Amino acid sequence: MVTRKGARKSKRRKAAKKTRPAKKTSRVKAHKTPVKTSKTTPGVNKAMRLTFSYDGNDVKLLSQQRTEMIVLPSDAVKGYGTHKGFWAELRSGSDKTLYRTVMHNPTKNDAEVFPESPSGVISREPAPKRRGVFVVLVPDTDKGEEVILCRSAPATKGPTKGIRALASKPAEEILRLKLKK
Repeated sequence: MVTRKGARKSKRRKAAKKTRPAKKTSRVKAHKTPVKTSKTTPGVNKAMRLTFSYDGNDVKLLSQQRTEMIVLPSDAVKGYGTHKGFWAELRSGSDKTLYRTVMHNPTKNDAEVFPESPSGVISREPAPKRRGVFVVLVPDTDKGEEVILCRSAPATKGPTKGIRALASKPAEEILRLKLKK
């Protein structure tokens, strides 16, 4: 008897499925839904990929490339005069900040130093040879004309040297460049 009831329910379900229209899955719907542009990130599907190199405190632009990808929403664009840390800004021709992305400092100021004995303490020391490459993404808009990189200067002596130096001084402009159109 149990199998007959199960069989009847199964037939009813199959019949009901045939009469209902097929639903699209939410995954397909989400994939086809266009991303809406927001006020703070105009043209979110267009981005400018800027690749920088650094050698000590010297930062240079290696390449600028237009690409189609989603740019993260902007961090606050006002009130950053005395903040500490590292960020990139996209500015208009009238020097108005259009977009800001706050990020971890890609120009390493220090390195982890491991002790020789297992019972020793891991410490942070100023990095003797700081070199590397990093990438910044900003929206590719008609209004954006310049990119500015800002960084807190590291302290070279005292208790705030190394990693804690980022929190000791307000950020300063380290590079300003005109975007190629």
